[in-house]
Amino acid sequence: MALQFGTSTPLTITAGSLASGAARSSAAVTTSSTNNITSILLTVNILTTSTAPSGNKQVVVYGYMSEDGTNYLGASSVVDNVDGTDKAITAIGSPTNLVLLGTVQLNQGSNAVTVREVIEVTSRFGCILS
Repeated sequence: MALQFGTSTPLTITAGSLASGAARSSAAVTTSSTNNITSILLTVNILTTSTAPSGNKQVVVYGYMSEDGTNYLGASSVVDNVDGTDKAITAIGSPTNLVLLGTVQLNQGSNAVTVREVIEVTSRFGCILS
């Protein structure tokens, strides 16, 4: 049995050549309760290079939200400077106001592969949809 969750909406993020320790935010995706949503899944695809990663071999995925499409959770001009656009983030606060969604482990060695992780996000934001 397979479950189908509906139509996918791509997130725009330009993460090519993202350096170790660097951060980037994605464009926002808007949804509404008129779609009868009970769960939202985020699929993260990471295309690796044929050079084995060194150091921390993972991508940490954070999320942010907005109730009005203008003011975003965690946004400030100094840290967590998310605003619903695809852009470099100058600093992630420690601790951050962003929501930890998950990590994607990059244990592929010296192989160029696409590492895929599917993360259920509604519960991470404390949402109960019905």
